[in-house]
Amino acid sequence: MKPLLVLLAPVLVMGASVPAYADTVTPQRGAHTFTTKDALVTVKDGPANTHDATIDTRLYVPDNATAASPQPAILMTHGFGLSKTAGEVVSSATFLARHGYVVLTYTAQGFGSSSGCVTLQSRTYDVKDAQQLITKVLDPLAAVKHDANGSVVGMVGGSYGGGIQANVAENDKRIHAISPGRTWNNLAYSLDPNNYVAPGDPTGFTHTLNQQGVFKQQWTTLFFVSGNANPIGGAPPGIPPQPAGGCPQDKLASGDPATVAGAPCPGFYAQVCLTYAGISATGDPMDADRALLADASAATQIDKLRIPVLLVQGQSDTLFNENDAVATYTALRRNGVPVKMIWNSGGHGGYDSLPGECDVYGRGTGGADFTGLDDCYLSLRTLAFLDSALRGTPDASPGFTFYRDWVPYGGTGANDEQYGSAPAFPIAGTTTFTLSGADALVTSGAAAGSASFINPPGGVPPAYSETSNFTGPASSPQNPLPPTEQPGQSVSFTSKPFSTDVISVGIPSAHLMLSHVAPTDLVFFGKVFDVAPDGTATLIHRLIAPVRVPAGNVAKPVDLKLVGFAHRFAKGHAVRLTLASTDATSYNAKVPDRITVATGAGSTFTLPGVQAQAARPPVVVPPPKAPAPAPQQLPRTGPDPLLPLAGLGLLGLAAVVRRRRA
Repeated sequence: MKPLLVLLAPVLVMGASVPAYADTVTPQRGAHTFTTKDALVTVKDGPANTHDATIDTRLYVPDNATAASPQPAILMTHGFGLSKTAGEVVSSATFLARHGYVVLTYTAQGFGSSSGCVTLQSRTYDVKDAQQLITKVLDPLAAVKHDANGSVVGMVGGSYGGGIQANVAENDKRIHAISPGRTWNNLAYSLDPNNYVAPGDPTGFTHTLNQQGVFKQQWTTLFFVSGNANPIGGAPPGIPPQPAGGCPQDKLASGDPATVAGAPCPGFYAQVCLTYAGISATGDPMDADRALLADASAATQIDKLRIPVLLVQGQSDTLFNENDAVATYTALRRNGVPVKMIWNSGGHGGYDSLPGECDVYGRGTGGADFTGLDDCYLSLRTLAFLDSALRGTPDASPGFTFYRDWVPYGGTGANDEQYGSAPAFPIAGTTTFTLSGADALVTSGAAAGSASFINPPGGVPPAYSETSNFTGPASSPQNPLPPTEQPGQSVSFTSKPFSTDVISVGIPSAHLMLSHVAPTDLVFFGKVFDVAPDGTATLIHRLIAPVRVPAGNVAKPVDLKLVGFAHRFAKGHAVRLTLASTDATSYNAKVPDRITVATGAGSTFTLPGVQAQAARPPVVVPPPKAPAPAPQQLPRTGPDPLLPLAGLGLLGLAAVVRRRRA
């Protein structure tokens, strides 16, 4: 194992000096050989189980899996727009097969050579497909370990391949462990987010309590375009192609089956198209829209989930952020379910993992075999989790680990020295500031005052935080546009410079006394900046927290959760809370408004802190070795599946939606 660098760098949580320890993993070489077999499997799904679909599968059987020595199985599907041959799927399946697991991968409906159309990993369609794949492929195999319920199965996968896992596990006792990566808890929160803490929310993360949110227009439009760009139904060999121009599931009784509500819609089933059309036009989901998204959300049946869970979420992800993972984690912890969580560095939008992490998700298509995952932090943590849940091997990994970009990487091997750890989430050390005067954050002596900002007519021109999916290093120009605010459309409150390094890990929050003049819901965006001594302000990971307060609740104090991060404010830097009325990524309020924040007692901002794992002994750090090439980095075997959409004009596409369903 390489030396653990910077293990004992002291950190300050507003006056409390504590050591911050790195997590550690041990390289494991997968020595098993394996064979693969491709097959098309027929399934029935839909509301009445009358819809026929054909699913394209690949089975990996390692040499140690025999009738005399059956092995646990892993079920895995892909990210949105990909297939069973995507690099993320092939690399993960190969890694797990080499470590002795039977692996079944498949292409979800609406993609690749599977039939059907995109159904958002719903229980009505996709969950039923996954269950039948277990029944038809894994259950009959003597080489697969069985118990009283049938096959012993774990699930892994990221993004779209992560979103299905809880939905299956909540409804199938054959699933014994899941590890969802960079995915959602409640799809309504992810695509129509609201970080307002609804009255009666016991944790602050029960996102299902908010009926409306702020439509994440750029990201959602990307997925809508990408889904409609797929060949309809795949038309695998020997299977009749789908009707030209339309998806067979739940189509409207009249009109062009490839067009719904005036928008081209060949790739999704009708209700998805209707939901997109309506919310793009109005910004408001209706009951049918909420039901559709609930059918695809872990949060809907989270109380049924009782098996071990490992959540992996990227800190730079503006599609599925850390609050998505924390919502799942918090609900499971409240129910006594064994759950661990990792905050890694990357995420959707071109933020690939860094050397030694090896987050395989989101790396495009391709089928190259890959062996470097045997010495990578994220793959080894996943393997240890699966071995514990499916094979009974002890796993001493911490309950919560987080990537620290202020700690240097050693240059070779698994990137574990950059991961801090804690027994569980949340970690201690929070500090509360009071908003003071017109622009300050203070820990004492707050002055009463106020600050106001406007929402312009139509919500334009908007502030700029990012271009969704095209700002990260892997997809953006070398110098992407910096975040900017529009004059008069935001207010900011800044602390005094810190006298020493301050490390903050967790979910910031605010308690605000607000008022506004418009009769509509109050919409704004919360942001946290790191302000350097020269005044340069950096929006942490370009994260924004959309907030929509129901009109009747604005007169009460407003509680909100900003978006989580792990960040070091260096000595001499300050923290800034900004509230803005608009953002270019989102469906902004259209009615002109003037929003006022009352400062002084009653308006606060809380910055979460960090607590180190105290059980680690001091480590003597030898001189670092010269950096060597990092063989564990996956090659990019194809473009980000959404990158070709850059020229389509995302917001322009939304404009084709002309009418709402009656």
